[in-house]
Amino acid sequence: MASVARVLIIDDARESGRALARALGDAQLEVTIASWSDTTPADAAELAPDLVLVCIEGFAGGGAARCARLRAEPVLDGVPLVVAAGAGEQDELARCLELGADDALVVPVHDRIAATRIQGLIEGRQARETQAELSRTLERGKQAFGRTVDALRRSAEAVADTEKRKRYLETHDALTGLANRSYFREFARRTLGYARRYGQTLAVLSINLDHFDRVNENLGHAVGDKLLESVARRVRACVRGSDIVARLGGDDFAVLLTSLSTRADAALVARKIQESVTRPHEAASGEILVTPSIGVAVFPDDGETPDSLLRSADVALHRVKEEGRGQFQFYSSEMKAGSLEGMRLEVLMRDALERREFVLYFQPQVDVEKRELIGCEALLRWIHPDHGLIHPAEFIPIAEESGLITPIGEWVLREACAQKLRWERAGLGNFPVAVNVSRRQFRGRGFDSVVASVLRDTHLSPDHLEIELTENALMEDVPQTLGTLRCLRRMGVGLAIDDFGTGYSSLSVLGQFPANRLKIDQAFVRDIAREPTRAAITRAVLAVSGELGLDVVAEGVETCEERDFLAELGCQRMQGYLFGRPVPADEFASVWADGGELPD
Repeated sequence: MASVARVLIIDDARESGRALARALGDAQLEVTIASWSDTTPADAAELAPDLVLVCIEGFAGGGAARCARLRAEPVLDGVPLVVAAGAGEQDELARCLELGADDALVVPVHDRIAATRIQGLIEGRQARETQAELSRTLERGKQAFGRTVDALRRSAEAVADTEKRKRYLETHDALTGLANRSYFREFARRTLGYARRYGQTLAVLSINLDHFDRVNENLGHAVGDKLLESVARRVRACVRGSDIVARLGGDDFAVLLTSLSTRADAALVARKIQESVTRPHEAASGEILVTPSIGVAVFPDDGETPDSLLRSADVALHRVKEEGRGQFQFYSSEMKAGSLEGMRLEVLMRDALERREFVLYFQPQVDVEKRELIGCEALLRWIHPDHGLIHPAEFIPIAEESGLITPIGEWVLREACAQKLRWERAGLGNFPVAVNVSRRQFRGRGFDSVVASVLRDTHLSPDHLEIELTENALMEDVPQTLGTLRCLRRMGVGLAIDDFGTGYSSLSVLGQFPANRLKIDQAFVRDIAREPTRAAITRAVLAVSGELGLDVVAEGVETCEERDFLAELGCQRMQGYLFGRPVPADEFASVWADGGELPD
C-alpha cells in the first residue's frame, strides 16, 4: 500500500491554514499545521514533508523573506513549496515565486482546486524520486549482483539517512544546532540581495562570551559545551523566526536581524540578548555566570556584503572588549582606523623577534640610605627599522590580546638573565634583575618550567632573578597562583608585587603570597609630600610590609622632595628618573660600573 503523502502547513494566523488543511484532509493527505516561530529546520527534517504550504497573509514584506529562508534550507531541498495569500497580496506572491516557490494560491480557493494542484506537485516529485531511485537501484544491482532486494532497500535507506545528516552538518553546528559560518554567509548573501532590492535595513551582531576560557580551564570542556548550548538557546529565543543565529566557532556567535525599521531596533535586540545571557546558567557544579560582549553593524551603512558587515561588527566587538566588556556598541568609522593600526602593529610584531628588533633597557633600583645600587628592572623596547622607537603602551596591549606576549615575554626573561650573567662576569655588582611578567604569560602552561629552563640554560643563579607580577594578576585564580609562586620560591627566585595599590586587593591579603618585595605604584609617590592621603596609604603599606618581612621599593621617584619624604617614612629603596632613566645594557654598565652617582 502506498504511503500517505505528508503536507506541512506553516501559518501563524491559522485561519487560512485550517481551511486548507480540511480540504487537503478530504483529499486523503496527511496534514500537520505549525506556526513559524515553532518550526526550525530540524523540525522540518523530522516531519519529512512531501510538500510545504506557507500562509503569508498580513506579513507586509515578510512573506518573501520567509519563502527565501525555507528555500535555502538544505533539508527541504527538492520539497515543493507553495505559498498562499489573499487577493490583495499578489505582489508578495509574485516575489515568492521569484525566490523559488513552486506554486501560489490566492485564498479563499476552491477546495478541489487547491487539493488537485497540491496533489499534482506531490505526485510530480514522487515520480521524479521514483525514477531516480529505480535508476540507482538498477545500478547498484549491477555492481552488487546476488544481494537480495530487501538488503538493497535497507542499504538505500541508510545511505539516504547518512547523506541527509551529512548535508545538515555541512550547514549547521553539531553542538548547538545553530547555523554554521558557511550557511550564515550564504543566508546573509540572499537576504542582503532582497534588502538591497526593496530598500530594507538589516543588522549583524557579533557576540563573544567574556572570559569563556576560564570556564573550560576551571570546570572542564564538558561544562563549557553545556554553557554554549544554553547560550545558543537563549540567543535564539531573543530573535524572530525570520532572523538567523549562527555559531561561528568557539564562543563566537553571530545574528542577522532582518527587516528593521531603525538602528534602535538592533539596540533593543542586543540589550535583550545581554539581559538573557547574563542570567545564571545551570550546571552540575552549580550556577555559572557569563557576560556577552556585542558589536553591531548595520546594512547598508557599515557594509554591503556578509563579510564586510561581519568585519565591522567584529571591530565594534573589539572596542567593547577594550573598554571593559559586557556591553554592546555600534560600529563607527573611527573604530576602523584604530583597528587597522592595531592590525598593522600586530603584523609587524610577528616578525620583530626574528628580526631582533626588540631590545632591553634597564633602570636602576637604589638604597638611598646606603647610596648604592641594589638591583635593576629590565624594560622592553621595540626599535623598528622604519618607524623608530615604538612605545610599549602602543604594542604591549596588542601583544596581550593576540597572544604574542607569551613568546615575547619568554625572550625578555631569557635575554635579561643572559645580560645579568654577562655583567657578573665583567665584575658589575651582585644584585638581582627584575622582569615583568604578564598575566597571560604567567597563566600559561608550565610557566615555572619555563623559568627553570631559562635559569638552566643561562647559568644565572636563581637569587639573581626577580619576577614582578601585578596585584591583579595575583588575585586571579588564587589557588593556581599560589602553586606557581611556591614553586618559583623553592627554586630561589625572588617575587615582587608590582604596581601595588592600583588593583582590587588589600593589605590583608599580602600575607598569603610568598613574595619578598612589594613595589608601591608611582601614583602614590607623585607629590606625596603635599598629598596627605597618599602619605597615609604609603605609611600603612610600609608598616604592614615590615610586619610581614617584605622589602618595599617606591616606584616613579622623580624629585628630591619625594625621595626625602619617603625616606622619612622609612622607605629607603627607590626607583625612578631621579636615579636614572631606562637605558641600554652597555650604557647602564658604564654608568654603574664604579657605583654610579646618586643626587644629594
